[in-house]
Amino acid sequence: MRGPAIVAALALTAACSDDGPDLAPPPATVTAGPLTITTAPLTLAVAAPRGGAYTQGAFVEVATVPTVDATRYYDPVADGADSLTWRAATRATGITADGWLVLDNGARLRVAAEAGAADAALELDASAVDGAVLARVVLPMTAGEPLFGFGETFASADASGQVRELQFRPDARYESGINEAHVPVPLALWPGRGVGWFIRDRRVGAFDLGATRPGEVLATFGLPERGPLRFELFTAAEPLDLVRAYVAATARPALPPRWAFAPQQWRNEHRSTAELLDDARQMRALGIPGSTMWIDNPWQTGYNTFVVDETRFAGIDAALAELAALGYRVLVWSTPYLLPSGATADDYRTAAAAGLFVTDARGQPMSFPWNAGPVGMIDFTNPAAVAFWRERIARITARGVSGMKLDYGEDLVADLYGTRIELRTMAGDNQELHGLFARYYHDTYLGALPPGDGFLITRAGAWGEQDRNTAIWPGDLDSDFSRHGVDNGDGERNTGGLPAAIAGGLALSVSGYPFYGSDIGGYREGTPTSEVLIRWAQYAALGTIMQLGGGGPSHNPWDTALYPAPALEVYRTFARLHLDLNPLLWTLAVTAAADGTPVTRPCRFVYPGAACDDAMFLLGDAIVAAPVVTAGATTRSVVLPPGRWIDWWTGAATTGDGITAHDAAAPLERLPLWRAADRFVPMFARAADTLAPATAPGVTSYADPAYGRELRLWLTPDGGVAEVALHDGAQARAEVVGGAYRLRFEPGSQYTVATFDLDTTAALATQVAATTAVTVDGVAAPAVADGAALASCPTACWLAEPTQRRLRIRVVAAAPTEIVLQ
Repeated sequence: MRGPAIVAALALTAACSDDGPDLAPPPATVTAGPLTITTAPLTLAVAAPRGGAYTQGAFVEVATVPTVDATRYYDPVADGADSLTWRAATRATGITADGWLVLDNGARLRVAAEAGAADAALELDASAVDGAVLARVVLPMTAGEPLFGFGETFASADASGQVRELQFRPDARYESGINEAHVPVPLALWPGRGVGWFIRDRRVGAFDLGATRPGEVLATFGLPERGPLRFELFTAAEPLDLVRAYVAATARPALPPRWAFAPQQWRNEHRSTAELLDDARQMRALGIPGSTMWIDNPWQTGYNTFVVDETRFAGIDAALAELAALGYRVLVWSTPYLLPSGATADDYRTAAAAGLFVTDARGQPMSFPWNAGPVGMIDFTNPAAVAFWRERIARITARGVSGMKLDYGEDLVADLYGTRIELRTMAGDNQELHGLFARYYHDTYLGALPPGDGFLITRAGAWGEQDRNTAIWPGDLDSDFSRHGVDNGDGERNTGGLPAAIAGGLALSVSGYPFYGSDIGGYREGTPTSEVLIRWAQYAALGTIMQLGGGGPSHNPWDTALYPAPALEVYRTFARLHLDLNPLLWTLAVTAAADGTPVTRPCRFVYPGAACDDAMFLLGDAIVAAPVVTAGATTRSVVLPPGRWIDWWTGAATTGDGITAHDAAAPLERLPLWRAADRFVPMFARAADTLAPATAPGVTSYADPAYGRELRLWLTPDGGVAEVALHDGAQARAEVVGGAYRLRFEPGSQYTVATFDLDTTAALATQVAATTAVTVDGVAAPAVADGAALASCPTACWLAEPTQRRLRIRVVAAAPTEIVLQ
């Protein structure tokens, strides 16, 4: 039902001006690929690959005011001012020679087939409508239908029934003072229909996903700057193909270096070099794996001098050398600002004189409020500013730093509390660059790091920026289980804790940003409880970037005064699991960088008909995780997607139907976790400390082939075909042929030793448990007595462990190898 603000259409002559004499009568329909526009009554229809009809009538609306106020921010979320009048088009009144349909509310519409990743495009131009300030395309939805995309959001990955802003803004309603839209992406995906829309535009906008008008998606954008709005349509039978199409249309994600996929650690503030080294040594002594340590603020002589404060970090070069020997890479914190006083006063004057700052409307360096005082922000769209900044970055990379945690960067806001402001850069103003400025910021740093071996973890982003951004960190989340947007008790809205972290990462994963890591334990409110730290670590272990740190003195689980048992043991277990899974994670990461396929995938995105809750996700297609997001919980209600799923910890099988809920055991030490039957889970077969090279005595590294070449292929054999292909070219296959269970391993450039780990607890392929002999390339392989003998056999061997319901076969392969169980 249209609201009362939508009134009768404008007369054609009031909107079309000199287009009028050139108009021809409109055709009954205009079609481009799967998109059809019916001109009377005006209707949009998409031939959706799944889920039934996708149609919407009166789908173009324009908001006008009697007099446009150039200083006012016309809010695309819900600008309910009395002066705003919405008009919906009901029909087309004509068509121009170049294909524009002229509508009866004064707007114009054009459709076109696409030769690229999109199937069709729809352009909307309301610039001829007198007083137009907002334009909207209305799209269909049904109540409860899962809707994804939109970039990072902390409320929930599934946006159905909510509103998503497409710009970062100050917002006094939140405890943080901002709307938390750090990485907005104008992408809307209907996985249940196989339909996606990407709005190729930088203007301010918002999606209202049935919040205001149930059954309708309102895609609203600011006017009248910069010409027509362009909506690009994707269709695909498989939901993941929608993400791949969007990435192909914009940019492929930058791939972090492999060492970034091992656990990372940091403190909110290091007091000394000794404290930094003690953390590193403790992790090695306690058997906590990891490859990266951050040095957060403060570490410099002044903000962005890029010179280490050696009164705090005495002997830093020796410390960095020791960290490298222990197998750690080092990141440092940075921002895009310069203070006009103190240690950077001279740099500030130099940059101001050379025109290297973002400026105000008068061309003067804009003074941005910041917690250390007013600052200037470097204009990274200016090549001279990039060169100036990279010279400074080199001061720290020359000492062995491998990456940066980049804070802030969203400051080019389009408005301040409803008033438009003018900020200028060499590449344009804030109305166009309010999101894209992050690309220039991040590119400046990424280009200062070794190609392919530099790591950035950043807070800001925008569509098309993902090729200059190796990972997103969501900023300062609450150190608890709170949900985003809920009153915090002081009349402000929560940023959100663990549920917000999960939502942010999953929303990003289907928006072109596959690499993500939140602060384990959160940041706001300081030190988390042991329970929060444990549950957050369990979730992070099944993601891409597992980084331990946040507010308070530390998030180190070995600090038993802060985190009593079982924090240390549980963290160590899940840090180990994260690193053990690296062959899988790195394979998924390489694929994500090539075509955008998400590494972590919202359950309801992959299975839109399933009743999975918003926190459930898949890692690849073989693992389902159900993080515990409720304080005190020891069970977890889950709805498993269709298929046979094997409990990670017990081996018990559950057949999921996407509908039936059951309570899974979730003691504090355990993450509810399943793997799919008949799907390999590739893991490292031997435990090592780090992915980075290490030279310190007793430290083991997967850079050493003795560890890095050994692959574990975990499988519950149900008798179907199981296949996996790894990033290095290694491949494995399992199937029943002629009544015999057969395995095949083809070595790659890294993995040349494979241990097939067949779990028979719930296996349907009963011949595996009955194995009495194994042949490898037609030759009988010896059975061995225990795991130590299995790990050391020189060519091939096997171990039956009936009490554990387990059969393991290990092969050292120089060529494709065939294994038959008898």
